[in-house]
Amino acid sequence: MQKMIGSRMAEETEAKHDLFSHVAHALNADTESGGLQDSELWAEANLFLTAAGDTIKTALSATFFYLSRNETAYRKLADEIRSTFQSEDKINGSGIAGCQYLRACIDEALRMSPPAPGILWREQALGTDGQPFVVDGHVIPRGIIVGVNIYSLHHNEEYFPDSFTYRPERWLEVSDPEARRRMREAFMPFSVGPRGCAGKSMAYLETGLVIAKAMWYFDFEIAPRGLGNIGTGHAGLGPGREREQEFQLYDVFSAMHDGPYLTFKPRGDH
Repeated sequence: MQKMIGSRMAEETEAKHDLFSHVAHALNADTESGGLQDSELWAEANLFLTAAGDTIKTALSATFFYLSRNETAYRKLADEIRSTFQSEDKINGSGIAGCQYLRACIDEALRMSPPAPGILWREQALGTDGQPFVVDGHVIPRGIIVGVNIYSLHHNEEYFPDSFTYRPERWLEVSDPEARRRMREAFMPFSVGPRGCAGKSMAYLETGLVIAKAMWYFDFEIAPRGLGNIGTGHAGLGPGREREQEFQLYDVFSAMHDGPYLTFKPRGDH
């Protein structure tokens, strides 16, 4: 990372239309002085690399995992992609925007196995009306660090009945506006508010394009022999990790995982 930063800094600031060309002119919020220190550039680059790489990797892995283990969802998505697009070159951002079942498959994978499954901590400030923040009758003093575990929220039966079942239809079948609103408010794989993921739209675009093109070109299934079991839950793995149909994540700020291992076969002449 340091070599990459050093190499880029050796060039003219405007030599490339990239992130560095923008942050090089950033102002320090405390001193209002121009430019960023090397350590600050490293921190920004490291965050962007993690946010743009690890999270997309986990989202794709989880979606492929659940599709390979849910034949109904797999067939519905395959039918949607292969009937919507007559050729591969038609699969683009505007095209997949209308693929509702594709989005539902991705959202359901993000719900069950969020790329940032732990707690995104925040320092409590006063409420917008200047009053203390109260949760369920408990006053949260200003300056206290608080957060909600995203994985736990995504598996709260009050918002997501049968929460350990991969069912993309839940995002399409809710007819009650209030239930739909509550479900959406409880869904936060990208966090929420001013500290929410700035790359959310790009993440959906990248994930959607990869899944759509994979479904267009290939049929896939769980890898044979023991490889297909990598990434699944099983007895002895630890508390709460016995569910075979759940993609196992390990929270290290962003998620770590093993697998899934799948077998891909070209589809006909495509």
